[in-house]
Amino acid sequence: MRKNIIILIIAFLLISVMTIQNAFAGAWTVPKYKVWGEYYMKWDYGKEEFLSDGKKRKLTDRKDARSWEFVMEPKLEYGITDWLNFQFGLEYKEGHYKEYGRAPSDGPFARKNHGITNVKLGGKWRFLENPVVLSAQGKVFIYPGYGNYHGDDPRFTNQPSIGKGDDAFELRGLIGKQFNLPITKKFSLPCYVGAETGYRWRTRHVASDIPYFVEGGFWPAPWFLVKSEVDGYKSNPGTGSIKESYGIWRIGGVWQVFGDSVLRQGNKLFNIEFDYGMTLWGKNTTAYQEWTLKADTQF
Repeated sequence: MRKNIIILIIAFLLISVMTIQNAFAGAWTVPKYKVWGEYYMKWDYGKEEFLSDGKKRKLTDRKDARSWEFVMEPKLEYGITDWLNFQFGLEYKEGHYKEYGRAPSDGPFARKNHGITNVKLGGKWRFLENPVVLSAQGKVFIYPGYGNYHGDDPRFTNQPSIGKGDDAFELRGLIGKQFNLPITKKFSLPCYVGAETGYRWRTRHVASDIPYFVEGGFWPAPWFLVKSEVDGYKSNPGTGSIKESYGIWRIGGVWQVFGDSVLRQGNKLFNIEFDYGMTLWGKNTTAYQEWTLKADTQF
């Protein structure tokens, strides 16, 4: 399976280089008959966790434990019209857990797990373009049945969880705006802001939750975007026994290899993005530090 994944990565990057046009984010949509693609990779590392009351502690009281993950997801978005897009994503995770300094008599101290954790299908409808961009998005998350998720199967007792194993449906509202911020009488700084929120209905005893996402950035040079964002979910009490909430802060930059913007249409464009992030708050979740790398294009 890993060999096939590597082949898909190489193929996507080659297509990206050969068919460079536009990139899009947030509330913005892909033009009619165009295909936008992104390849996303994330590395997580943590040695602490948030408890159900929001307090932070080490992953285990007895040993010096570490948890880390590798996540990757190819994404596609197709413009059925200029204002209606079809979306597809395929999420893969590899999880590792290790307890350092553990006595041999305690049993295995290193565990790992991997699998496809989500198949994502959705659509985005842009119903306003000026003075701000407004869109609505619906997305289905399908659990394909790979890997260990709940930890209640005796065959997988030595494997860390890489997901909740549930199906879900999510609705979001998205807003975005690109503008010039006046700095002096003769100079203004190109900027953008965006925000998202909605509701996600989840199955298999997993509590439904409320997504929230806020981002903003500016262009210090025509070919480079500096950006920051807060991304998370807040669990809805009373909707399920498995509850998880978190808020992740990220900061990074986008190198516009070709083209003059991340958000504008009509120019050839290929972007590479790198971000650093950390879990600032949460409940029933690991306190991760993360590094992400993205490449996106349109053809």
